[in-house]
Amino acid sequence: MQTQHRGLRTFCTAAEHLSFKKAANELSLTPSAVSHQISDLEEELGTKLFKRLTRSISLTQDGSHLYREINPYLRAIDNATTKIRRQKTRYPLLVQMPEFFASELLMPRMNEFSEAYPDIDLRIEGIGITDDLNPAADINILLSRKIPNAIKVAKLFPIRYIPACSREQKKKWELEGISELAAIKKATILLHKARPKAWEQWAKNAGVVGLRPKKIIYVDSMFALSRAAEQGVGIALMPLPVSQDWFDSGSLVALHESHLVTEDYYWLILNGNSNRKISLVFWHWLIKTFNPQQLEM
Repeated sequence: MQTQHRGLRTFCTAAEHLSFKKAANELSLTPSAVSHQISDLEEELGTKLFKRLTRSISLTQDGSHLYREINPYLRAIDNATTKIRRQKTRYPLLVQMPEFFASELLMPRMNEFSEAYPDIDLRIEGIGITDDLNPAADINILLSRKIPNAIKVAKLFPIRYIPACSREQKKKWELEGISELAAIKKATILLHKARPKAWEQWAKNAGVVGLRPKKIIYVDSMFALSRAAEQGVGIALMPLPVSQDWFDSGSLVALHESHLVTEDYYWLILNGNSNRKISLVFWHWLIKTFNPQQLEM
C-alpha cells in the first residue's frame, strides 16, 4: 500500500516547525486535522514519529530518519509543480515607450525585472517623438513638457542636453589647437528633426554667441544622432540621463560644461486596459528604478 502524499507533507511541515499549530497555519488546516493526519501516518507506518509533550513536540528516531529521507523529494516535487504552474500562467503587458528610452535605459535592466517577475511578459512598442500614443497599451512612457491626461500619471525624470562628440574628434581638435568652444561654433552639428531650435536654445542658455556651424545634419532618431556623433560626423546635443552610458563607456565625451535644462519630462501613463494589478507591478518597478524619490512623496 502506498503512503498518502498529503500525510507525508503534513508530517514534514510539522517536523520543520516542530509545532502542529504552525504546520496548521502553513497548510491552512486546523491543529486537530494536522494531529489526526500524523496519527494516521504513524498507524500506517507502525511507529511513532513525534514525542508529544505538554507544550511541545519533538521527533523520534524514526521520525528524524523519515524526515531526512523524504523532505528533499517533497521539495523537489513542489519546485517542479511550481515551475510548471508558472509556465502555464503568463501575464502579457503592452508598454509603449520612446525607442531611445527602451534601448538605453530599459533593456540594460531587463534581466533584473525578468528575474524578479518571471510571470510577466513585456511587449515593448516603440514610439517616435511626433507619433501618437497607442491607447491599447497598458502603460505609455512619454517625453513631454505637458502633464498627460490619463487615469494615472507620474513623473520619471527631466531631460537636459549637453554638447558631445567622439573622443577621437576631441583629441584631433586639441592637437590642432582648436578650443572646445571654437569647435562648437564652427563644426558640423547634428540636430534631431523634432527639435530644430535645440542648438539655438543651448547657445543662448550658455551665453555662446557667433554660432555658425560648418554644416547642419538633421536626423529623425536619437540613436542615429548618437551613432553619428560617436563616429565623428559632428557634434550632437545628447540627452541626459538617458545617454549616460555613452559617456561612461567613452563612446562620447562632453564638449562644454553648460547643460540645456528643459521642461521636458519622461512621464508614466497608466491606461488600465487589462490587468491593472500587473500593470501596477511594472509601474512601481519603473518608478523605483528611475525615480525612487517619487515613491516617498
